Amino acid sequence: MGKYGFLRNALLLMALVVLIVGCSNQNQNSNKDDSDTTSYANDNPFEVNGEDTVMMGAIGHGFVNPELDESGERRLPLQYDGGELEINYFVNASGKAKNVGFLVFVDGIPQPYKFNTTEASYEYMHIFDLEEDDKDTPFTFVFTPVTGKQGETLNVSITSIYNPAFIPDMKETSSYGGYHETLEVLNPLFFEKDAEALEASKIPKNNYLNNVSLSNEPITEKLLEKHSVMQKIDLETLEKQVLSELYFDGDSAMNVDNLQVNDSGTLHVTFKLFGHPGVKYQNTFYINHQALSTKDGDTSFEMVLTKGEVTVIDMEIDLERLEDINTFYVTSVPMNAGDFPDDAIDLQKTESILLYK
Repeated sequence: MGKYGFLRNALLLMALVVLIVGCSNQNQNSNKDDSDTTSYANDNPFEVNGEDTVMMGAIGHGFVNPELDESGERRLPLQYDGGELEINYFVNASGKAKNVGFLVFVDGIPQPYKFNTTEASYEYMHIFDLEEDDKDTPFTFVFTPVTGKQGETLNVSITSIYNPAFIPDMKETSSYGGYHETLEVLNPLFFEKDAEALEASKIPKNNYLNNVSLSNEPITEKLLEKHSVMQKIDLETLEKQVLSELYFDGDSAMNVDNLQVNDSGTLHVTFKLFGHPGVKYQNTFYINHQALSTKDGDTSFEMVLTKGEVTVIDMEIDLERLEDINTFYVTSVPMNAGDFPDDAIDLQKTESILLYK
């Protein structure tokens, strides 16, 4: 059957997503600027040649030859015994999903990694293009875990971002459309030894964040009504569901695709998460798929959801550090999903938003 054929037939070992978007006439422009060599930025995710829907692509990925328990149905934990950990992995994609990038988290904390070789540089995301549709492509994650003590078992989350190279150019389109959706695969990691400290010089430096503060505020009827669009949201619903909100300089980013920012100064960002009581999340802020940090090196901020309350992170982003065009989003990775085996508790990502000068 082969090592990849085995994985394809074991549903627990591979995840698959098919992305479909609706047709929109917003921001369509048939006069494409052929002189622009950045083809990703001009590839309009809304343009569907008059069809109501379009199949944009599909992606599946998983571990190569994972060790299984005696039943052959459950993956055994990966093992860390010091030095750099190598995880053999594969991806299979078609359409726009052949442009792919991966985020890696250990216990919810963003994990810089090398791609394929120990000689590569550490990055929070490596973006690459697959050559063929529907072909299994093997590769290797190489990294020293950012956390973990001897005897601990922590989750490793490997999360793909669909067509991460796409950035709206404010000509062809001003929105990410159906791009930048996520697909997460989890596996436990057992630590035979303490994780070794990674040299600070090897960690990407994106210390754009200042004045970070965490707080709580009560859930109000106004907040519940605001989110009661597709279904009624009340405190009972929030026993099993998790919702988020994003604000820029005090203004809600709901239904916001892009935001023009100043060349200098700061942008005040507020992120709110609420819902399923007891779930613990690590929250990370990204610019151009690279995790942002404080000057002290903190890249994630822990929240524990509480019944009847909203957890809030406030911070300021140094605008002078940004490029002219920037992709911004927030990830929330659950740390204790195993405590709620009957509930669907997954990684959450806000919609990507363009911050441009």
